[in-house]
Amino acid sequence: MAGELTDKEMEELAGKLIRESLKVGRKPDGSFEAVRITYNATDPTCERFALKVEEECWKVGAHTLLLPYSSARQKARFTLSPEESLAQMNPMAEALAKTIDVSIYIGEEDNPNWSQNLTDRVKLAAPHKQKLREILDQRKVRWVYFGWPIPGAAEGYGCPVEKFREIFFNSIRFSFSEEVRRLCHYYRQALEGGDQVTIRAEDGTNLTFNIKGRPILVDDGYLSEEDIARGDVGLNIPSGEVFVAPLEETAEGVIKFGRVAIPSFGKIRGLKLVFREGRVAEYEAQEGVEVFSRFLEANTGDKDRIAELGIGCNPGAEYTGGSIIVDEKIYGTIHIAIGSNTGAYHGKNKASSHLDMIKDMSRGELLVDGETVMRGGKPVNL
Repeated sequence: MAGELTDKEMEELAGKLIRESLKVGRKPDGSFEAVRITYNATDPTCERFALKVEEECWKVGAHTLLLPYSSARQKARFTLSPEESLAQMNPMAEALAKTIDVSIYIGEEDNPNWSQNLTDRVKLAAPHKQKLREILDQRKVRWVYFGWPIPGAAEGYGCPVEKFREIFFNSIRFSFSEEVRRLCHYYRQALEGGDQVTIRAEDGTNLTFNIKGRPILVDDGYLSEEDIARGDVGLNIPSGEVFVAPLEETAEGVIKFGRVAIPSFGKIRGLKLVFREGRVAEYEAQEGVEVFSRFLEANTGDKDRIAELGIGCNPGAEYTGGSIIVDEKIYGTIHIAIGSNTGAYHGKNKASSHLDMIKDMSRGELLVDGETVMRGGKPVNL
C-alpha cells in the first residue's frame, strides 16, 4: 500500500520518540520511569509500532504497561455498565494517573461516531475524565498522542483508506523536518509579545481575542529542556503547529468553519460560531447543528469557552475528513479550540473536552496588533 512505513522507519521513529522527543529514562532520584502505552488494537501495523515503542522504553530501562484500545470496546463499556458504575471514578485509572511518568497513545478512534445515542451515559463519566486530566496536568506527566491511520477511522471520515494512510504517513515523515521547524519559528516570532489577534476571511469571519502574557508554544516533534522547565509536557505526532491559549474572556465576533468533525459525535458543515466575552453565545450550521448540540450536552466545565489558536505548519498534511491530529497541522490553515486549556496550554479553562475546529485561510488573513502575518494561508514575511 502506497506510503506505508517500513519496519526500519518504524524503528527509527520509535527510537526518536522515546530518546529524543520524550527523553524517557531515569528520574532525578535514580529510579526508572513508568510509561503507559495505549494503542488501537484494530490495526496490525499500529500494534507493531506500539511494540517497537515499548521495546525502546525497555532499552532505556523504563517500566511499561501496554494497553489495547478500540472504539467497539468503549461503546460496549458505555452500553453495558450500570449508570452507577459510569458515574464512579475508575480507581485503576485514578491510580495510574497518580503513578505514571509518561503517557503514550498510538492510533485514533476506529469508529469516530461510536458514542452516538450514548450521550447521556458518556456525560456521566465526563467529570472523572476532567479530574484525570487535572491530575496528569498537576503532576506534569509527559505525554504524546501519536496519530496512526486506523482503517476504521478512514471509513468513518469518508476518506479512501489508501489515501488516508498515505496522508498520515507523509505528515509523520515531515514531522521532524527542517521545513516544519522553519515555519514554526516564523509564526512563533510573529505572535511573541503580541496582544490582539484578529482573524478575517471573505466568508464573513471577523474574530478578535487577546493573547498578552500567554506563552507562544511550538509543537515541532521535540520536548526541549526549556519546554519541560516551563511545564510544556505534551506532543502531537504528526507535529507542525504553533499555538497559544487566548485570554479566556476576550473572544468577540464571528468565525465560520467549512467542515468540522467531532470524534465520537459526527460531522458538521458550515458551522458558524458567535463569541461574546469568550464563550460561544450562538451557533448555527448548514448541516449537522444537532451534532454540535449533542457534543455540548455530553461535556462539562468550560466546554464552550475559547481555548486555543493554532496555526498549521506541516506541508505534508492534507485534509483527511476529520482526523484532527493531521488536519490541525495542515499548512495554510488555522484552528480555534473550545474547552480545556490547562496544563501544557497555560490557560485556565477546566473542561472534560477540547474541540479543535479547522479553518482554511486561503481566503483569509491573520493579524497581530493590526499587522498582517498570514495572508491567503501563507506567511507574509518569510
